Amino acid sequence: MRLGLPALVALALTGCATNPKVVYEDMPRTYAHGIGGATFLVGGGFDPGRSPDGNSLILYGPEGAFLIDSGRHAEHLTTIRQGFSGIGMTPMAIINTHWHLDHVSGNPALKATFPEIKVYGTSAIDGALKGFLAASAEASRKALAEGSVPASAVAEVEGDLATIARGAELRPDIVIDESRDMAIAGRPLSLRVAHRAVTERDLWIYDAAEKRAIVGDLVTVPVPFLDTACPEGWLRALDEVAASGAEYIVPGHGPIMDMAEFGAWKSAFTDFIACTRGPGALEACSAGWLKGAARWIGPDTGRAKGMADYYGELIRSGKLDGYCSA
Repeated sequence: MRLGLPALVALALTGCATNPKVVYEDMPRTYAHGIGGATFLVGGGFDPGRSPDGNSLILYGPEGAFLIDSGRHAEHLTTIRQGFSGIGMTPMAIINTHWHLDHVSGNPALKATFPEIKVYGTSAIDGALKGFLAASAEASRKALAEGSVPASAVAEVEGDLATIARGAELRPDIVIDESRDMAIAGRPLSLRVAHRAVTERDLWIYDAAEKRAIVGDLVTVPVPFLDTACPEGWLRALDEVAASGAEYIVPGHGPIMDMAEFGAWKSAFTDFIACTRGPGALEACSAGWLKGAARWIGPDTGRAKGMADYYGELIRSGKLDGYCSA
């Protein structure tokens, strides 16, 4: 499940009894993991039977520390706190790449603990709170009332409902709706805004000193998460990432990629979108994704295929076309 919709709860739970957890060996979840350049990675997860947590990063500059994306679950937030404690710093800012709940749900708790913290993000969450997230909450409440949510997923759905109810606390203090260069905690960064890609506006970060692009859900595994996406805008954003000068890509979900790996992921994504826009069988599109992204999917092919089938149908049916409208 991405955002609390009961239909996606069932999708995420598909094959839970047989599909193993996806393990990224270079992404321990027990503690923030240093990746060089005064940057620490808190690896996200997408365990069978649970909603995902996106990757989070702790960075610091001469004026203090800050966080990129705050995850969803309490365990993920605990690891973030351990990371800040481990480097002996108090967070002074959060940068949210986008408004999906697996990237922003930790914001209220962190702001409660650190009242001076400032959140940077786009204004796209305003429309999401009135539209997609409101509809998601309504559908989730109805499903809970009808007893149609699997018992193992009830806590997940209730947790997302609680987060959506605190929507005002998810809004950024400092709105970044157009690309700009700025310093966070004294660390120079280039904040890039992709319009109508994964969401209405996505924020990705280029850290020139490290030649590293931190791209949120512009790159995800085991599949591209297309719930609120404009596929064509997403393709344009990937071209911009490729031209950024980055040597490494930090995805929203999955392990860090070098540019050759990013190129392979981008090619598989491009082929998947082209296939779903074409006249052929959607099963061929899913099969193509599984082959092109095999190195990241590993043994989790059953769940990846189910999700690829679902997203392929969203594209083919035109249900995502509205996200491409001005």
